[in-house]
Amino acid sequence: MQVKRELKHKEIQKNKERVALNILTDKLLISRQNITESESPDFIFKYEGKIIGAEVVEYHRSKKITEARKAFQKALDNYKGKEGKFTSLTIFAENIFSFNKKKMEQQLFNEINGLMADNSYDSEIIQSADEWEVDSESELPVSTFSIGVCQHVDKDILQEIIRSKEKKLSSYKSLHKEIDDFWLIVFIDWYEYDYFKKMEKPQIRTLYNRIYLTHIFDGVLRIK
Repeated sequence: MQVKRELKHKEIQKNKERVALNILTDKLLISRQNITESESPDFIFKYEGKIIGAEVVEYHRSKKITEARKAFQKALDNYKGKEGKFTSLTIFAENIFSFNKKKMEQQLFNEINGLMADNSYDSEIIQSADEWEVDSESELPVSTFSIGVCQHVDKDILQEIIRSKEKKLSSYKSLHKEIDDFWLIVFIDWYEYDYFKKMEKPQIRTLYNRIYLTHIFDGVLRIK
């Protein structure tokens, strides 16, 4: 079961990368049929006579939100659902900042068990919980994680993300001599609600040839 969860997590992550790339390639009129999936970097394709290596990274505006997502997944993994049942949970995380990591994991675990036993359970974080019959043994627990906070993209966090990804660039260039340019695609997931078109383009120093922000609502913004 643990192996299935890990494979499912990898597939979810890859799907996010595909979404981020598709938003960009649709904007640039690049055919999806000409895109090769890779690992180092994530995708390779041709654009304007050049071979492009594209790396995708998710934007998170704070470490606290990342901790909340991990705590939520750990609590869900530890929850022993009913046999033959499919578990669905929705979390509204506006008040996660009042919990430290350890307390948050315990709070989420308590709320999952409490809500499954009684829908009137007084929960602070989880908005709803439910279970239903599954059609296949391959089904895994599903969860949605939404952040009830609205902010713009933080330029300092963005620069930190870019610097962390630059560490792999030299190895990518060594592995792929055929690649002409390397692009970084920073994916703003839907739950972040960061409307980056309102932000001023930051002054970015980077080894990447191009950097794009992509958002499922707001589309594409080139910042380098």
